[in-house]
Amino acid sequence: MSFLRGSTNYVWCTTSVLGKGATGAVFQGVNKNTGEQVAVKTFNQLSHMRPHDVQLREFEVLKKVKHENIVKLLAIEEEQEGRGKVIVMELCTGGSLFNILDDPENTYGLREEEFLLVLEHLTAGMKHLRDNSLVHRDLKPGNIMKFVRDDGTTVYKLTDFGAARELEEDQQFMSLYGTEEYLHPDMYERAVLRKPVGKTFGATVDLWSIGVTLYHVATGNLPFRPYGGRRNKETMYYITTKKASGVISGTQSSENGPIDWCRTLPDSCRLSDGLKKFVTPLLAGLLEVDALKIWTFDKFFAEVTETLSRRLLHVYNIHKVRSVRIYVHPEDTYRNLRELIREQCDVSPDDQIILFNDKHLLETVDENTSCKNYPQTEENNPIMLFSNENNNVTISVENDVPKLPTFSNLVDVENDASVAKTICSIGHVCKWRVETLSLASKLTHDSVRTFAYVVKDELTRVLAKTSRLIEMTKCVEKTVDSVMRAQKTVHSMLGVKTTSSSNNWKEEMETVSQELFHGLSPAIKQLCLRYVTHNTLTKEWEKNTNGCKCCWQTKAPQRARSSVQKLRESWQHMIRDRATRNLTYNDNQFHVLERMKMDVIGTSLIKSLLEREVISSITQIADYLADWYKMAQTIYLQGKILDRDADVYSQRLDKFLKNMEDCDTAFHDDLVNVGLIKPIPRHGGRIKGQDMRLRTSIREIHSVQDEINSLLNGNSQLVNQFKTISEKISADCNKH
Repeated sequence: MSFLRGSTNYVWCTTSVLGKGATGAVFQGVNKNTGEQVAVKTFNQLSHMRPHDVQLREFEVLKKVKHENIVKLLAIEEEQEGRGKVIVMELCTGGSLFNILDDPENTYGLREEEFLLVLEHLTAGMKHLRDNSLVHRDLKPGNIMKFVRDDGTTVYKLTDFGAARELEEDQQFMSLYGTEEYLHPDMYERAVLRKPVGKTFGATVDLWSIGVTLYHVATGNLPFRPYGGRRNKETMYYITTKKASGVISGTQSSENGPIDWCRTLPDSCRLSDGLKKFVTPLLAGLLEVDALKIWTFDKFFAEVTETLSRRLLHVYNIHKVRSVRIYVHPEDTYRNLRELIREQCDVSPDDQIILFNDKHLLETVDENTSCKNYPQTEENNPIMLFSNENNNVTISVENDVPKLPTFSNLVDVENDASVAKTICSIGHVCKWRVETLSLASKLTHDSVRTFAYVVKDELTRVLAKTSRLIEMTKCVEKTVDSVMRAQKTVHSMLGVKTTSSSNNWKEEMETVSQELFHGLSPAIKQLCLRYVTHNTLTKEWEKNTNGCKCCWQTKAPQRARSSVQKLRESWQHMIRDRATRNLTYNDNQFHVLERMKMDVIGTSLIKSLLEREVISSITQIADYLADWYKMAQTIYLQGKILDRDADVYSQRLDKFLKNMEDCDTAFHDDLVNVGLIKPIPRHGGRIKGQDMRLRTSIREIHSVQDEINSLLNGNSQLVNQFKTISEKISADCNKH
């Protein structure tokens, strides 16, 4: 009997089955001329019994659609030996989404990045169908294929258009298609329960199927599960039709038992809380049975577009020792980010210390910078979150790994394959926990290093600010001395009394400088000596954690992945044995060895690696972190207080200088009023920094010297005496 079949340009082997359905099968084939691998869909006798226009519908639909997220049609040819037409399509080597979800790695749903890819590509494919007024009517993971490009990237594509037809938004249809778990309740009632209801159906039935599919992809399970599965059809219908609006799942765990309704995704789901926030209402909108609340395709497309437009920012919350994912809108600003962080991390915006790349995030971006322009974060290079107010560290380590099943005493290839798959699934859960906790261990060390660096940097900056204030204060003190001597000389020589004279400037200056020299400066120098020069924060951390090995450094994730790979190899061995059915004596012995190996590796992975090594290590590190941060936060806040004190002192000094300037101006005006000097033109604006705002006073003093010279009328003794005093005044003024 030949297993080869063919058409004009293609040939395929009936043992290379890619998938089977009610009306036909899909085989892997090859182009006779080019050697290109293809997928060939053939049709059985049941298909040929359908009306001719229905048989042609799939061909017409495939000719009409052309989109990256729809499996490409290559040819429609006549099969040899008169067996009818075949559809030749591009081969999707990644298999169907159903098979991907059936893998033990995805027992609890796809990882987040892959889920978003499915969401994006499924939505894009559906939008193309609706743009062409088409309804699929059999959407499910089995009809979504994974195509792997030459560059290794993935594209998900819709396939199997045997049930598809043209249908405008306001049109209805009555024929029944689809897979019962993914059917809209109205279609389920007629197709599965066989109730003679006179309902018609619109294009929105595809939205329900999309909702069930996305829930399946996100969690690894169907959303509506009666006890006993398909055989409990009445309960299935009850769950889907009696659920309240907003409920996205309903499960029954015992026969005739209560229904467990849920409005949220399960904890076992691999999606982050940040993404669940947007996916949950999306699912609620798709899985809506109330005709008044049911979504439209436009609403669905708009919501998905808005979700996919969001930007992912990785944040490490040091107080919970865990990473979180924040999905920000591109136009969000720093204020919005802080509010989103509050939602997930329970740290108020005013108390958040947000660091990135060894500095405050606001040193990289402005408060009004759109999040689309924020620097790229990575899982192992996140934004780091600390709190000003709270110095507690509480770690919640999930240790609720499902219990490992045991193999029966006797070899049963069917049961053994099922048990082996469950062990693999649990192995993957352990691997994710090890990877997550090991990364948390690494990020904790990174966060400590970053915080210590920021504290040192800020203390160094405050020290530099204080040093500048010291120099400025000394300069002001010298200037005060010079100006007071100048005014005193003028008073004594001319016998002029001015109301603007200020003999207490020196005392005022001493009062101001006391705060700097006896309070602020010694305090910041002491902190810098200990925490900048001696690097005490870093040394304290290293001393405390010296005996605790970081599970990231001990390569715990790599060892977990190696263990899971061995479990998968044993599982594959079990699958091959199940296909063989009857094992020889030697095969049976190898089979038993594989069972023993899975028991040993599974137990070691959970008990030794996850519990005794990784969880123990991260718990110990969290304890050290709690003690360390109490000290580090205190130093950080002291630095902030000293920085504010320096600013306050700078303002006081500025106020003192302003008073000096005002008095200096008044002194000049008094000399003008008594006719000793001429008015000097004022220049706009105040002089900054070390010029001490005294240029006008210097000009006035030089002018006073000229006036006095003219008044002395050539008295040589007085001229020489004044000349000596005048030169000293000039020298002091020019110096300052």
